Amino acid sequence: MRHILAFTLAASLAPMAQAAPVILDFAGNICGAGGDQACAPGAIIGQTYGDIAGQLDVVYDASRSAAGTSNLYYWDAGYETLANVAYGDFGAGGLSILFQPLAGFMVTVFGFDIAPYASRVTDTLVQVIDTATNSLLVNQGFTPLPSGEVTQFSGSWTSASGIQINLGPDAWDVGISNISYSVAPVGPDTPSPVPLPAAGWLMLAGLGGLGAIARRRRTAA
Repeated sequence: MRHILAFTLAASLAPMAQAAPVILDFAGNICGAGGDQACAPGAIIGQTYGDIAGQLDVVYDASRSAAGTSNLYYWDAGYETLANVAYGDFGAGGLSILFQPLAGFMVTVFGFDIAPYASRVTDTLVQVIDTATNSLLVNQGFTPLPSGEVTQFSGSWTSASGIQINLGPDAWDVGISNISYSVAPVGPDTPSPVPLPAAGWLMLAGLGGLGAIARRRRTAA
């Protein structure tokens, strides 16, 4: 069963001729420091996964309470029917994935899937942010996230500065996969984004006071 949420908010920039979408399904040899090793459950996902040379840098952050300190992790099964997911540090306030286009390019994110682990009851806030203005393109809370199914987000969120996906505050028992995006050159009529500080983590205001969720034991396959 798939629970679908469609967002029709206008993109911050008018998309130009887009390349075929890239889908991060977290499958294949994407683990290890170089992002070129086979993955076992609990392995670190390489920071090069999803990058497009000269066009886009994808930055994975497994902790929002200590941002920039750890990468996301891989898990193969158990997040409902969602196979091959990325998840974050335990009790670290959530994860973020930043799609950062390089100079002369813009990125469009089309959607992604999330699901809880083993039908666990988990409160979750999902955000999609345009880092040019710190605009919230998606700000959807779940109390709790539907269990027994996959929740899908779809839209067309475009920026020449960056699109950031925030998930949490529990990004241990909630995983993400099937992130679809494409990159295109910035056209002569595309407004230049005004650089602002990186998007802030706003989720705890909406989900403050949540009880701690018991940590499960993870063992490598």
